[in-house]
Amino acid sequence: METRDIMSTPVLAVTPSASLAEAAREMLCRGFTSLPVVDAGGRLVGVVDEADLVRAGFPDPARELGNADRRATPAAGSDTVEAVMHTPGVAVPADLDPAELARRMTDAGVRALPVVEHELLVGVVTFQDVLRVLPAAGQP
Repeated sequence: METRDIMSTPVLAVTPSASLAEAAREMLCRGFTSLPVVDAGGRLVGVVDEADLVRAGFPDPARELGNADRRATPAAGSDTVEAVMHTPGVAVPADLDPAELARRMTDAGVRALPVVEHELLVGVVTFQDVLRVLPAAGQP
């Protein structure tokens, strides 16, 4: 079994120019914790998650001191996904086995990861997807 066998498709993704409000709305309406960010060709360029959106709504004292990094609060007036997304986007290949997939997700501290083939986004895999295929899943 490989990641491609348990991933979700089709994938809902946003572009870097999508508004933060649009990304938040999609996450809330669909119960997602993150969204892949793709360029016009469907290549993964980043990931935006709930924490990125929450940070975007609060002032960041580090920015005022000139110490903010790319994942901190966006500059005043910036309301696009590009301003807050994680870059580059962390992804897994479609041929990864579930045990390695679980290890990578745990190591990265994420609940979902984009799946890519030939640099193109082809799916998303979650911890729940992995749990469904674990040998002990469903056993009392």
